[in-house]
Amino acid sequence: MRRNLTEVAGELQALDVPDFDVMQLDASGSDQLGAICTELAERDDPQQWAPLLYAFMERLDTADLGSPGPLVHTLETWRGYRPLLAESLRRKPTPLTVWMANRVLNGNPPDAPQWLQLLQEATSHPMASPQVQADARDFLTYQATRS
Repeated sequence: MRRNLTEVAGELQALDVPDFDVMQLDASGSDQLGAICTELAERDDPQQWAPLLYAFMERLDTADLGSPGPLVHTLETWRGYRPLLAESLRRKPTPLTVWMANRVLNGNPPDAPQWLQLLQEATSHPMASPQVQADARDFLTYQATRS
């Protein structure tokens, strides 16, 4: 049975940073997140589901949500995820969203200047953690060496 947005959102809202702590034996966040993403990957409706996943990344920006992990894999399967990624980066850059921006740039898109600008903004974004700001700087340095 396919769950609706409210049901999936409720399950994501119930997850918190300790659920992803690998040092806790009973932490099952990664398994739960994987199951949710498997369910959502079958749907090609980024306008409905991607905002929910980006909000989750923004809320749990200190949790280890994978690298790239199920969130990134799911989002990248959907056509049209990039504008929503850009919106998330403008709201609150996270480890995964700056990483995803770097992945976009690795594909040499025609709108590369926009993605470079988003990474540049992340380096001093007031909602970004110091680690995310540093990651954004590192990705900018990496992209500069590819040119």
